[in-house]
Amino acid sequence: MANRPITILGIDPITHALILSDNGNTTANRGDTVTWNVGPNSGVASITSVLDNSTVDVFNPNPAVEPNSTSWQGTVNPNLAVPSQELYSINYTIPGGNEVFRFDPKISVNN
Repeated sequence: MANRPITILGIDPITHALILSDNGNTTANRGDTVTWNVGPNSGVASITSVLDNSTVDVFNPNPAVEPNSTSWQGTVNPNLAVPSQELYSINYTIPGGNEVFRFDPKISVNN
């Protein structure tokens, strides 16, 4: 089981899509840990949630904020049927704003 770190590098100024270190397409295995980090000068103030957005339970347990951190961490469901490719949501805020933006990257689970 591996840790799959993803860093938020920036925000597209037109679409508000997040620019991620894995280009929004994570490849992982069942039981792997995924860690979402807010990069310096990324334009993201905080991640407010990371959620499954299909009927498939991709993360089990559900992702949660790491104690005393801005990073979130979740575990790929060890019982997920493979291969599986699902979208999930990263909800985030920008500095000085209360509006929550949503970005839907993809995770591919092959083993």
